[in-house]
Amino acid sequence: MRSDRFIFTGVVFIVLAIILFKTDALDSIITPFTHVFLMGSSEGKDVIFFTLMGTMFILAPLFGDGGSLNRLMTLDKNTYLYAAAILVAITYTAGLLVEIVIRMGMGVSPFTTFMALNPPASTSIIHSHVFKASMSPLTSIIIPPSSGIHTGTSLAGYIPGFVLPWLVFTVISIYILGLLSAGDRRDFHVAIVIFAIVSTIIGIIDGGLFSTPALVGLSGILGMSALRVPFSPWNLKIPAMIIASLIVLRVALGMLGSVPEYYEVTVIEPRGDLNLQGLPVVSAEGTGDRVILRLPPGQNEMDVLDELTSRLEGRCDGFFMTWNFFSFFREG
Repeated sequence: MRSDRFIFTGVVFIVLAIILFKTDALDSIITPFTHVFLMGSSEGKDVIFFTLMGTMFILAPLFGDGGSLNRLMTLDKNTYLYAAAILVAITYTAGLLVEIVIRMGMGVSPFTTFMALNPPASTSIIHSHVFKASMSPLTSIIIPPSSGIHTGTSLAGYIPGFVLPWLVFTVISIYILGLLSAGDRRDFHVAIVIFAIVSTIIGIIDGGLFSTPALVGLSGILGMSALRVPFSPWNLKIPAMIIASLIVLRVALGMLGSVPEYYEVTVIEPRGDLNLQGLPVVSAEGTGDRVILRLPPGQNEMDVLDELTSRLEGRCDGFFMTWNFFSFFREG
């Protein structure tokens, strides 16, 4: 029966989540697997993934045919997935708007990576951590600093306070809509829906619209909502076009938003010596509560970001840095 299989699977997933949270015994086995669809998979993402998967597998039979909560389903099962997709789209868009608002308030380009320091936490419209940071007051209660799981606490002060309650409501709603969509689906299809909903929630919390878990989750939600009997590949035409468009948009933003001539770094609230000795600074300009640096474009963008983070930690509140998409294709 669905109930027995799903509950057993759910319990196994929750046990895995507990083991991953408490020890490092399975990290080397689990993380390479989850990295494929969570991308940049960390212990935190893995714990969230298996916890949400486990609880949804346990609860899903209650919403299926004959389940005690099936009477709550007053609409067609796909209607709930459509509703989830709309709410997900609104949430991802809101995340992008928060990223833009942060940069407007600081007077910098939206096409920059923001690195808040003490401890380091980065975010951008390409890979957003604003929602993860907004939840840090809650997650920090559960997750001790010694765990090594990054919660984005240093970013939290830059995010409007209303984001947290709204985000909690949104994530819970998407979770419930996913359960309500179980209906009379085949067990395999229910499992796909659960996987898609969980991947989407992880994408919302860590990564944003253009992240791998977001695209994987949206593919599952849109694909299952478009599925018809008898099956035809044409059913998936619109979902495929949407996902392909997002991938193209992500690459286009990276290219069009790049400044290949130099890296412009806006250091906010500098304190004392910025430890720039040995760094190939082309120009430096102090303006009030910030210092604007220009660096040559010779290095890979991530290497520059890491170098600046190491040097500026404890010497400022954070910094914004322009993108150089083309630096990732440079040899050496």
